[in-house]
Amino acid sequence: MEGSSSWGSKKRVPASRESGNLPPLPSKKRPQPQASKAAVESGNNSGNVNVQAAATQEQERPAATNTTTTPEMEKTNREYVLRSPVWQHYDCYKDAKGKKKAKCHYCGKSLAGDPSGNGTSSLGRHTQRCLKKQKEKGKQLNLELNPTSVEGEGVLGTWKFDQEFIRAGLVEMIILDEMPFRSVEKEGFKRFMARACPMFKIPSRRSVREDCFRLFLEQKGKLRDYFKIKCGGRVSITTDSWTSCQNFNYMCITAHFVGKDWKLYKKVISFCKITSHKGIDLGDAIADCLEHWGLKNIFTVTVDNASANDTTLLHLKDRLEEWGTNIVGGKYLHMRCIAHIVNLIVSDGLEEMGMSIRRVREAVRWVRSSPSRLAKFKECVEFHNIESKKMLSLDVPTRWNSTYYMLEAAVLFEDAFSSLERKDKDYKPELKAKRYKNQEIGVPQHEDWKNAKVLMKYLKFFHDLTLIASTTSVVTAHRFLREFGRVLYHVEKMMNSTDDDIVRMGMKMKAKVDKYWSEKDCVNFRLNRLVYMAVVFDPRNKMNYPEHIFKKMCGDDRAKVLVKELNDELEKLFEYYQSKMPPPAPSSPSKRRVQVATSSSPRSGSDSDESYDDYDPDDDYGKPQAGHTKSELEKYLVHPREYDDAEEEFDVLKWWKTNAMRYPILSEMAKDLFAIPMSTVPSESVFSTSGRVLDEFRSSLHPKIVEALICSQDWLRSSSSEFVEHLDGEDDDYEDQEDFVNGK
Repeated sequence: MEGSSSWGSKKRVPASRESGNLPPLPSKKRPQPQASKAAVESGNNSGNVNVQAAATQEQERPAATNTTTTPEMEKTNREYVLRSPVWQHYDCYKDAKGKKKAKCHYCGKSLAGDPSGNGTSSLGRHTQRCLKKQKEKGKQLNLELNPTSVEGEGVLGTWKFDQEFIRAGLVEMIILDEMPFRSVEKEGFKRFMARACPMFKIPSRRSVREDCFRLFLEQKGKLRDYFKIKCGGRVSITTDSWTSCQNFNYMCITAHFVGKDWKLYKKVISFCKITSHKGIDLGDAIADCLEHWGLKNIFTVTVDNASANDTTLLHLKDRLEEWGTNIVGGKYLHMRCIAHIVNLIVSDGLEEMGMSIRRVREAVRWVRSSPSRLAKFKECVEFHNIESKKMLSLDVPTRWNSTYYMLEAAVLFEDAFSSLERKDKDYKPELKAKRYKNQEIGVPQHEDWKNAKVLMKYLKFFHDLTLIASTTSVVTAHRFLREFGRVLYHVEKMMNSTDDDIVRMGMKMKAKVDKYWSEKDCVNFRLNRLVYMAVVFDPRNKMNYPEHIFKKMCGDDRAKVLVKELNDELEKLFEYYQSKMPPPAPSSPSKRRVQVATSSSPRSGSDSDESYDDYDPDDDYGKPQAGHTKSELEKYLVHPREYDDAEEEFDVLKWWKTNAMRYPILSEMAKDLFAIPMSTVPSESVFSTSGRVLDEFRSSLHPKIVEALICSQDWLRSSSSEFVEHLDGEDDDYEDQEDFVNGK
């Protein structure tokens, strides 16, 4: 025992021996009893119980027969009697300074043990904790399968009940599965939890709401640290606005960046309420959000083609100038959504849709108008043994992709529609009665189905292009120019068609393509030239591919001008990044105008042509002259391009990660260029989630709670569910597209 001898007596001394001349009984050490729950619980209330017990015993104590006392007896009388059951779990002693201490039997910890000065409440609480630990220590753990994926795979481990851990999982389920808070109070959920985990105490809906917001704040703090650790360069954002069923205006902002680990990241950083859809209000809301997150190094802002966004970007440029983070005066800040431009191109073309498509539409509408007609149509499908899981769908005039889905399903049932004329006598007369511009519509014939298949093939390309531009899981910025080449191919092919309706559609599409993407006559302010630079930073392309597309689009003379302008802008951007890098070594490269190599020897492979070629390493072109050191940009451009192996997918981020030491400045530029989102779909897809969270049954949710649910869901998801459907070999014209794009 530490310090001096023990103090206090844990056994009550009879009153006759306290007041008489008889000496006190010798102290016998009481055996340590097993801790019981009643004893522990009584320890917390020992103060009140002991006072009442002492008062009762004083009344029952017999009168003293002899009141004579000695100094030794006074000392014995002053010895404190320990009556609380909590002392059964402690050894009492005095330390070196003479202070009374109590040492726990279970953990050996020493606590203040002066009953008159400290009481026994703290000792009782400590005893409860120690007994609980001892109980859990001796408890047998259960086996469980710890999942490592959503498919059910996992590893075998141990499990013990933890109220807070299960409650955190419940909160994540509410957020990820977009469940209302009231779900935890429904009878079915209570019955399920009673069988699955009877020990779990289900929180109320208000507690779940508070837990969700608390989780949002915790995840937000982690994401701020995440940006500091993972984000190695500038951030590109997408934004869009939406009006909810509450008649509130909301704005969503998503951040895109390539991290220090050379992986592409996408995070929803805001889903906030805004006052209006005006450009100035949107610009202020975006700037406030970026300032709140500390994201002032913005590279691009991808928005749709609404006129208010022009004002928004102008206002945001001023804020970036105030922060001192604007690049080249904000020249490259505004990025227009490619998916919206494709939508405008196709929508304009479909305005010239011919009578064949209208006949197919009216036939689909007639079949879907009643259950009896649909039943007869299914009989025709079974008669022709048509096996297809696709069902007829009617298009929406304002959504061109719905027209593609309608044609994709309808052409599979051409024979069934032909048999429907004989199966239902009302089918043909009712369609003949319908008119469009004083012209009879009628039922679709074989020539109509043929025209529908031709149009469907064109629409399929634009549909696939929209999917490619809308993905956020892979880099898409360097693919724009190649896809633009395919757009030119399809539009020109439509203009050369033998069908007058297809020709008119192609001409309207070409006018819209020239408006947004063409630079045939002058600089197109609607086109952000960063999409050209992203192509140059693909080591398979470099400067040759932009030159090739410029020639296809504008002719040789205009192509030379565009190449020179692109070369100048690329050099200025390189110099900006070079100025922001740490000071170079004494042997730093000198600045010189970057020369662009043109054709040399054709490269082998599927992409070979007279302009898309490789550099000859033995050629004297581009080699430095005496006394000149090539810049980092020059070294990259004159170095032979990478061979594109069709059998193995090329990872452009992996290539730059491998060559980052070789091109330190260009690698930082590549991070920012490849993080540019080509569409606003990442922000618009959030509105689909918000529409489910804010439905007619949950329209009273506070905007702060809505933001917490939307953002937390994005942050909790471990993997993206986006899917990109790449062009496959089923298209007969796919090889012709490649030949056009690559100049064959």
